[in-house]
Formats: sequence, structure tokens, C-alpha cells
Amino acid sequence: MRNLLDEKIIELLNYRIQQEEFSSRLYHQMSLWFDNQGFKHLAALYKKYEGEEKLHAEWSMDFLLNFGITPQLQSLNSPVMEFESYMDVLEATLDHELMITKQCEELAQKALEMKHTGLFALASKYCAEQVEEVGKAIDILDHAKLTSDKLVLDHYVERYL
Repeated sequence: MRNLLDEKIIELLNYRIQQEEFSSRLYHQMSLWFDNQGFKHLAALYKKYEGEEKLHAEWSMDFLLNFGITPQLQSLNSPVMEFESYMDVLEATLDHELMITKQCEELAQKALEMKHTGLFALASKYCAEQVEEVGKAIDILDHAKLTSDKLVLDHYVERYL
């Protein structure tokens, strides 16, 4: 059977899968850190984020599978294991989401350059998701800056569960 997708598209989507799976591991690690520090709602929220990132990886897997291509799962680096404070985790989250946003925007740009509307639709889906994820990261970080009461913050994030 002939390849229905350009090799560059396959490479881009396998990379997107790797990055989304790494995000999942990163948020799992952050969830464990929050749990160990007694932030039960933040731990639950980051556990939820872990699952969302796995779903995002599946978007690219499904795209490839729809064209008869088996996704190639790449190795993953270990995420940061320890943080100095809950603020470090929240700031790292925003930094990570901004990096992922840039990657998704680059995917959309490449799809336009390649004139592949299906890939552009997928990239647009990722970009739209990033608007929401960056917004949540900023919201939680802003609220963390408004209070020195860690329990208030931990209960505030319950709205996202």
C-alpha cells in the first residue's frame, strides 16, 4: 500500500505524539508532587491534566491511523522530579503550555505551507486547545499570587475538576 501522507507530515505527527505524551508524564509528576505536599485538589487537577494530554496524543495517532500509518511511539525523557514550591510548579506549567502553544502554531504553519487542509484542521484543534490551557494556567497562577493561603488556592482549583 502506498503512503497517503508525506513523510514530513508523519514525522510532525509522531513528534506531536511524543510531546503530548511527555506533557502527560510531566503533569503526572507534578500531580505526585502536589499530593505529597498535601495539595489534594491541585494533585487531582494535575492528574486530570495528565489524562487530557494522553487524549491529545491520541488525536495525532488517530489521524495517522486514518491514513493507514502506524504511529511510532518515541522514547520520553524523565520530567523534572522536584520543585521548590507550589508557585514553581504553577510557573513551570505556564512555561510548558506556552512552549506547546508555539509547537502547535508551527504545526499549523507547516500545514498551510504544505497545503494540507486535514493537517491544518488538526493543528487548529491543537491551537484552540492551547488557548484554553494557557488561560487556565494564567488564571491559577494569578489567583496564587492573590493569596498567601495555600489551602484557599488548593480549594480554588476545585472549579476546574
